Amino acid sequence: MNTKYMIYSGFLGSGKTTAMIATARAINARFRKEGEPSHVAIIANDLGAKNLVDADYTRTADVPIDEIPGDCICYITEDLVYHINRLADAGAGIVVSDIPGCGVGALNHVYVTLKEQYPGKYDLLPLVCLVDPMRLRMILPQREDIHLPEEMRFLLNAQLAEADVIVLNKIDLISEEEREADLAFIREAYPEIPVMAMSARTGEGMEELADYVLSH
Repeated sequence: MNTKYMIYSGFLGSGKTTAMIATARAINARFRKEGEPSHVAIIANDLGAKNLVDADYTRTADVPIDEIPGDCICYITEDLVYHINRLADAGAGIVVSDIPGCGVGALNHVYVTLKEQYPGKYDLLPLVCLVDPMRLRMILPQREDIHLPEEMRFLLNAQLAEADVIVLNKIDLISEEEREADLAFIREAYPEIPVMAMSARTGEGMEELADYVLSH
């Protein structure tokens, strides 16, 4: 059986690490039996130094977490493949990774490259872009009230536009009315892309996302 691989993109602070761990836990709860290796493993990718994942997360995640520091997985395919294979050899059926907060192009630079250079080896699951309510404000109509460089808005829009599914994260921090308004904006702005909502911290909406991922 091929190893399944998926990417979480999203700006720094959108909750990618928490979401990856929540995804792993939700899927492991369905497939992992006591005493068996974790069915889902995580690769944390960042442009900084080592020790990327918060120590508390690492201790409590109950899933294997590997790290690729110092570069974006978009440009280090062989290194990425090495880590995917190492986690798969340890028993993971699904490997989830993120890309750095300002990273774009994962669809072409990672998914397409894996298909071309390693044909038939990996089953590629949906590319998930997380956006949280605060960062979504960068491209909402009222964005003129936020003093941010235009490049930041461009990068967020590019991340959302290349996603297979957009997930509004951190819905526990906003009201129901704000949630519905944010979701309506996303659906209007990216009408061809499925949109979901969740809180990786509380688990709300996590089962629905797990269902979506596993159905592909």
